[in-house]
Amino acid sequence: MALADEQAVRAVLAKYETLICKAVHGGWEDWRALPLGGRLLFPARSRACLVYDFIVQRATAAFTDDQAVRVLRRDETAKFVFTDSVVLRFKKANDKGLGSNIQTQATLGFVDQQYELPGLPNVHKVEVVYVLNRLQTQIKQVLVAARDGNVCLWNYVLAHEATAEIIPLPGTVPSDADRAARVKLRVTDEGKKKEISED
Repeated sequence: MALADEQAVRAVLAKYETLICKAVHGGWEDWRALPLGGRLLFPARSRACLVYDFIVQRATAAFTDDQAVRVLRRDETAKFVFTDSVVLRFKKANDKGLGSNIQTQATLGFVDQQYELPGLPNVHKVEVVYVLNRLQTQIKQVLVAARDGNVCLWNYVLAHEATAEIIPLPGTVPSDADRAARVKLRVTDEGKKKEISED
């Protein structure tokens, strides 16, 4: 099996980029909407599992009516197969920008570019990973990444469409009278009153 080819993957996933991004960002927002309020003993671990679950649910729903996309669910994971040529899985990024994984046999097979997935010959294997900001309060980037073991072969950023409307604020220039308003303060110093003006 050849290494995953970036141009081939980009060509297949191009029309799905918006839906993929919406699934990832939506899964994160589903997590944030949970009323957990500090009740978790292992918040990072629990968050990763729940966000993953929400992303898979959203992506599955988004691709339900598309005959070119298959969802393979097995062993508590899901792989998305696009046009029988690109297979991807969703992951939280580790500090190297690769999917954060527990070293299972299935994981080792997926991240080894020479290993053919059962029933999926000659596919490009990639991960869609979300990178959190330093405080882990929001998604900073969503990447499509190809890896071989622990080595990143290549990656590229998926742009998230802005959904909020940008409304320009009126651009009024303050007059000279507004800029230099006089402020008068009364200060008592040893029983004497003074008036102080500031410009």
